[in-house]
Amino acid sequence: MLRITETRLTYAIRRANDLLIKKIVPASRRHLPPHPRIAVIPTDYLGISIIGNGIYERREIAFLRELFRARGLQSSVFLDIGGNIGNHSISLADSFAEVVAFEPNPPIASLFKTNLLLSQTGNVRLHEVGLGRADAELKFSLLEAGNDGSGSFASGRGDIVLPVRHGDRYLAQSEPEIAASTKPIGFVKCDVEGFEADVFAGLRETLAHHRPILAFESNHRPAGEKAWAELRAAGYDTLSCLRETGDDGSRLVQEAKRLILGYSCWLESVPEVPERRCNLVASFGPLT
Repeated sequence: MLRITETRLTYAIRRANDLLIKKIVPASRRHLPPHPRIAVIPTDYLGISIIGNGIYERREIAFLRELFRARGLQSSVFLDIGGNIGNHSISLADSFAEVVAFEPNPPIASLFKTNLLLSQTGNVRLHEVGLGRADAELKFSLLEAGNDGSGSFASGRGDIVLPVRHGDRYLAQSEPEIAASTKPIGFVKCDVEGFEADVFAGLRETLAHHRPILAFESNHRPAGEKAWAELRAAGYDTLSCLRETGDDGSRLVQEAKRLILGYSCWLESVPEVPERRCNLVASFGPLT
């Protein structure tokens, strides 16, 4: 007879863990506002965050909503480059007339499309290609174990080859109303794990013409500086850092400051790309 066994101690620990998760996760979300239905990979970094909070980067998204409202972007288009499973596209869809997203990684793009159905979001279109400085078929690598959205073309290595398209030409072919400015772009989010400079090089004409607010990650200063150089070539003249209370200290100091002072999120103009990892916002002129 087939049988699986666990010691009493192992069973007790695992059962206690199961019961705690079932109690803690729902309780942790009761104080949060409603969020769209999003399917996740439960062992993934982003998935774990969504399971606990209902949304990934909820504070940053709340800040961006206020920024979009203040700038009157409701009738414009949001380009989500590096859309992952659709967290930002779906969460911000009601702040824009349309969302056009790009995600080349097949399993992640499949989850994105599933989430469009789950959330019943009707104003988002997904293109399953990457954007870059030239049309190419490039190797795509997963950079970080436990983070399925960390894939990138930046390393030049990888087990799969995926399509990359020159941004300006691809939009002209696939999104002619955007290319013709019938639908203006108001905001661009680019999260492509170090490939940002290539994306911006291929989108130079589009960015210069539409002049959208643009948010991108700088995980390593050299890559961030290359990305900012491409944006300056497109006409951007103002760089801001998305700041949070306590973000200039250790994790312990950060949490202590937030407990004492409360939490705030704001944009702070910076003269250059900071040394530390941060979310940056580029614009034509100051935003505040």
